[in-house]
Amino acid sequence: MPLIYKVLFVDDDVNLLYSYKRQFDKLFCVEIACGAEEGLTAIANRGPFCVVISDLRMPRIDGIEFLSHVKDIHPDSVRIMLTGHADLQKAIDAVNKGSVFRFLAKPCEPDTLVSAIADGIGHYTQVVLERSVNRKVLHLSLTDSLTGGYNRTYLTEHLPNEIKRAKRCGHSLSIVLCDIDNFKRVNDTYGHGAGDQVLQAFAQCISESIRRDVDWFVRYGGEEFLIVFPETDIKTAHFLAERLRAKISQASIDINQKKITITASFGLTGFENETPDEKISPDYLIAIADKFLYKAKEQGRNRVVGE
Repeated sequence: MPLIYKVLFVDDDVNLLYSYKRQFDKLFCVEIACGAEEGLTAIANRGPFCVVISDLRMPRIDGIEFLSHVKDIHPDSVRIMLTGHADLQKAIDAVNKGSVFRFLAKPCEPDTLVSAIADGIGHYTQVVLERSVNRKVLHLSLTDSLTGGYNRTYLTEHLPNEIKRAKRCGHSLSIVLCDIDNFKRVNDTYGHGAGDQVLQAFAQCISESIRRDVDWFVRYGGEEFLIVFPETDIKTAHFLAERLRAKISQASIDINQKKITITASFGLTGFENETPDEKISPDYLIAIADKFLYKAKEQGRNRVVGE
């Protein structure tokens, strides 16, 4: 069993703890803690642990209360309780309530304990793997597969939350709607595969120009993208959009061994702390940004227009 699987034994009997350490340290990465308080400190400082094994009867904080705390701190940690025959009903109740994965009657044979720990590690690994898979599935469901930007579903779910947060904290927020100029001409001249390359290059320019973990962008339509700038006033957003516009117009894209350039038009809007509520809904902001994007197209493309 690989040593990356950390196991914590908690008991108020120091001699018993060192016995566990000697017996099982070659099979698992074993740590020990004398009493519940020391166990909670170990979990806070050195956790999470795959498996936490606790005696039931300990002073001040007993095993049931201790393992309930473990569940609150690291829900994925598998919790095993060691208990004497007189306390079996308490252990069964703890299992039924979900605070304990399994209980083992004392005295417990080493082979039985090893088997229980191995089962616990298997359960922990499965839970963590499933959560990782679920995260990936969720990410894919909210992401545009071609460009790596978010999709309209993400926009619908998260823009209202960004607006609420900005209002609650008294922050500005700006959005920019941008569209690749004459994109149909790219498809007609070079093919739809080339069009996909242009979209990917455009999205890459956006990704490199915004703040990681703060700003975010969405593929809004075919060649339209919407960028959300939290905590950013319109003047600053205009500067950022202008910088992105210049970056895009200066970039060259390799298409079928030919280098081509593209331009984009931008419409932007946003709100400040004092902006009336009726002017800061998602639909209103997007509609205003779209109006300014249309003006940018009318005025000759390759420009930023906003309030």
